[in-house]
Amino acid sequence: MKRWIWIVITLVIALSIGGYAFARHSQNEKLYTDAMQRGSLQISNKNYTAAETAYTNALKRKPNDEKASTILNQTQSFMSANDLFKDREFANAKSGYQSVANTKSGSELLKNRAQSQLTLIKTIQSNIKKYDAIYNQALNETGEGKYAESNSTLDKIFSDKSIKQSYYKDVLQKAEKLRDKNNSALNGSSSSTSNDFESSNSSSNSNTTNNPNVAPNKNASLTSSEKKAAANYKGSNEYTVTPSQKEINGKEITASQIASARKQISAAGIDSNAMSDQDVRNVIKGAHNSNESIGKYVKAHY
Repeated sequence: MKRWIWIVITLVIALSIGGYAFARHSQNEKLYTDAMQRGSLQISNKNYTAAETAYTNALKRKPNDEKASTILNQTQSFMSANDLFKDREFANAKSGYQSVANTKSGSELLKNRAQSQLTLIKTIQSNIKKYDAIYNQALNETGEGKYAESNSTLDKIFSDKSIKQSYYKDVLQKAEKLRDKNNSALNGSSSSTSNDFESSNSSSNSNTTNNPNVAPNKNASLTSSEKKAAANYKGSNEYTVTPSQKEINGKEITASQIASARKQISAAGIDSNAMSDQDVRNVIKGAHNSNESIGKYVKAHY
């Protein structure tokens, strides 16, 4: 009789433990599913920080879940690319969006948005290249004392319907600054303005090989390689960038790092003399963010 009672008690305990474990598992599955659905909804609403939190919570329920881990990483990459885009670091943002677009088994919505951003960046970079070519022509004309001709050239920038967009803020500011110098010269202080302008260019750009978009002093002569570098230059003025654009993880990119990167860029078949120091910094940052060597990165993006 006693043995029978113990058997019943044992069965009751076993069933209770099993039922508790099953209920706990079911609850955990429900919380995981809810978190995944919430993450998807937040991506749809463009609330990426909330989506990041949701997928993090999903991983707490299933620490090794590949789906949640993949979309979490994809979301974080998209957020990082968005930050770079807002800072007008278009080359680095492009790498980030490309990573999002290439993610397998991730969010299709994030892929589509990344592709749209890549298309937009392509347009922006094309326009910047066009504006820089116009600005460099105007800069040379100012250096030669042709202030009216320089203003006429700059009008091609000011009359473009896209120039007022925030993407081109740096280009617009330097064009307006050059126009102001031209106007000062045309209004009667041509000699002093010209000398001040050339002196400013000389002090801010002692090496025209590394900064070929800045017009040299009109009395200085260029070597054939320097002229080639100036003609081939497609970057932006490094003196208009923010401090963060000269750093990696909060540490400033040193001159020795830039010099080393130039050697690697040249070894990859790219003319590093046609790049400003900031262009080289962008390559260093892009390679770092993509976990690629400088040679591999520059071949793919330049």
